[in-house]
Amino acid sequence: MRRAILWLNAFGTAVTLLSALAVLGSWLLDPAYRIYFADSPLFVAGYAVLQAWFLWSYVRDTPSVGLVAVLRAVAGWIFIALFVSVGPLWMRITPGRYVYQLFDWGPEARIGLFALVFLGRGAFNTFSAVVLTRERWWPLRERYPIFGRVLTAVPVAIIATFVWAFMQMVRLDATTFSADAYEVARIVLDGIDCPTLREREGQTTTDLRQRGDRHYHVTIRWRCSDVQIEVRAEDGRMGVARGPRLECCPQPGPSAS
Repeated sequence: MRRAILWLNAFGTAVTLLSALAVLGSWLLDPAYRIYFADSPLFVAGYAVLQAWFLWSYVRDTPSVGLVAVLRAVAGWIFIALFVSVGPLWMRITPGRYVYQLFDWGPEARIGLFALVFLGRGAFNTFSAVVLTRERWWPLRERYPIFGRVLTAVPVAIIATFVWAFMQMVRLDATTFSADAYEVARIVLDGIDCPTLREREGQTTTDLRQRGDRHYHVTIRWRCSDVQIEVRAEDGRMGVARGPRLECCPQPGPSAS
């Protein structure tokens, strides 16, 4: 069991390290990437070094592997606690962003992303911390049977909570969002032309669109740096689409000398 957990963690950490190295390489080689993401090279390099240490600990099963597992579990708990408010921002700025993109199967199928967050970062990291620190907490079950069992029941409850939260998020997503509404939102976004965008820059407009025998309420936030489309179907479920249209942004004129 321990060896399997070590190798599973090593594999996940290696993928995260590759993501950080890809971000660092893109920052060094691609000026447009550097401007768009505004990554700090020191932060990315430090993140890569941290992931390399994690990987070394898992592969070599060093004495620090228990500490690493606990740190990753705690980081996962914090991330999930702030998932709604901070999660989208972190998934964009983290050097491990490509891991999230690997599980991001589009707004119509967020089950992959939910699985990564709640089952991976939450349940699995908690289980890993329990397994990889067994030599520290197991003696408590022998010396203090009642206290030891109560103590070890805590991570079991945490794991069960993350599994329950995953199922609730999948259910909520299915009742809140509509694949048809997402498709209409993408059609609306693709149909926006630069003259109209420049004319309505900074405005928010609403209108009613029809597709077949269904009607959709459409809200458009006109920003060439990030056009946002929100579509709400007749049953109340919604879909969104967004994306930058930098080619439509007014170009600054030459400065007067």
